[in-house]
Amino acid sequence: MFNSQVPGLKTKRIYVFLCCFLQYAMLHSCRSTWSYTTGILTSKEDHKYDDQKIDDFDKNYLADVNFAFLFTYGSSMLFLGQIGDRIGPKRFMLIGTFMTGIIQFLIAVLFEVERHNRWLVLMLMILNGVAQAPVWPGLMAIMNNWQSKPKKVIVMGYFTACTNIGNIFGDLFAQILIEQFNFRVISPIYVAAIGVILMSIINIFTIPTDSAKEYIASFRNPHTKSLVYKQAHAEYLSRAGSRTGSVVSNQDLDISKSNIDQSLLTVARNTIGEPQLQPKQPKKDSINMFSAWKLPNVALYAFAFGCIKAVFYILAFWLPNYLNDQHLKHVSLITQMIEWGTIPGGILICYAGVYWNIRAILIVPILWIGTVVMICIDQLQKIQSHNSDYLYYILVFLTGLLIGGVYNNISGAIVIELSNMKELKGNKKSTATVTSVVMGYGATFAALNQLIVPQLEKKIFLYCGLNAIIAGMFLIPLIINEYKRLREKKRNVVDQ
Repeated sequence: MFNSQVPGLKTKRIYVFLCCFLQYAMLHSCRSTWSYTTGILTSKEDHKYDDQKIDDFDKNYLADVNFAFLFTYGSSMLFLGQIGDRIGPKRFMLIGTFMTGIIQFLIAVLFEVERHNRWLVLMLMILNGVAQAPVWPGLMAIMNNWQSKPKKVIVMGYFTACTNIGNIFGDLFAQILIEQFNFRVISPIYVAAIGVILMSIINIFTIPTDSAKEYIASFRNPHTKSLVYKQAHAEYLSRAGSRTGSVVSNQDLDISKSNIDQSLLTVARNTIGEPQLQPKQPKKDSINMFSAWKLPNVALYAFAFGCIKAVFYILAFWLPNYLNDQHLKHVSLITQMIEWGTIPGGILICYAGVYWNIRAILIVPILWIGTVVMICIDQLQKIQSHNSDYLYYILVFLTGLLIGGVYNNISGAIVIELSNMKELKGNKKSTATVTSVVMGYGATFAALNQLIVPQLEKKIFLYCGLNAIIAGMFLIPLIINEYKRLREKKRNVVDQ
């Protein structure tokens, strides 16, 4: 997965992967600790931490705060990418992580000092959305600069687990500090904030500022100016520039693929047969964000991604609150099950899609099976027994395996399908614009759904199931196109 014939490149790829992985995992732990803490603060049921609850911190206010965070987070990604292109992905990412850690720490302090200042908490969460927006694009640009193109899909399939590991970290912080040591409910937010800052300090020194392209270029023969290793030019060609503007979502694994060809260098031959590098001619006739909506099926794909992203973020922000209302013990352990399911789910679907060269044909049925599981969770409210606790563990794990696994792959399926559109052939910049439209809409729709959740009472899983069904219906055109592609490929094989 990280192998290279160039000396030292494999080692560099491994530690770049680990540094980026842990950096985003620590950042995501801030979200899960926020989710767990607010789940206690807004629970209507009697709780041993009732003395720490804030009177005016209810579900409606939490919905407003979550909406403000997600909306700002999604919209900021669309507009901050250009800044990242200018200052470099490492600096771009670290600015976001340091700001996130500081803001999270201030939020925890505010809960302790000024418990009823609703507007100040809201403003800090808006700033938090802006702060977190540069992190994922910056990390994706760094990963693009170092990972080999032939193995990039598999590498990114593993990398996407960083969000789930981060959520597990957050749940563990909550379980250890709150449930075992009876610390204050705000304490996990402090720990997550400090973790983000410490990891950012480490990455100042560990993440390289150059790229694999520049590293490989150091192995050039000083006399012939050609690459020493015959394999080196293949590695060289697999590198992308450090562009960040087109990466618009924390699960958008394949968006950056649309930018790769913009910065690739083609190989020419000099008189003695040595490979040399010449820049490609720039592409022309790119489209804008408004005309992108008019392209075939773009609106359908955007609506589908919005629905599945809404499901994921409803579960991410509201599952602890839902479980607390069910009088369940060890809420943090049950919440972790969705992450433990999502990790193998995402990797297995990724491998299956690469092996069989299909995505939508796998994704849509799995998505609908996950809907059945969520409906079963909704019906557990009627079971009043100790065994129901174990059923929650199993069904929440299956929800992560199916729904979470699909979420980690669905954006890639959409982007690949869009990049194959005949309207965008030879126009990679326009492909990036179209995928930005899809992902930007998804983040906005997920934010709007945060305002709906407080009105659902205990029907959250039914609502999530409805969104998953609708998402699958929107993706039916993708299945049809994939089937046509497979049939055409089979026909070509027969003809040969």
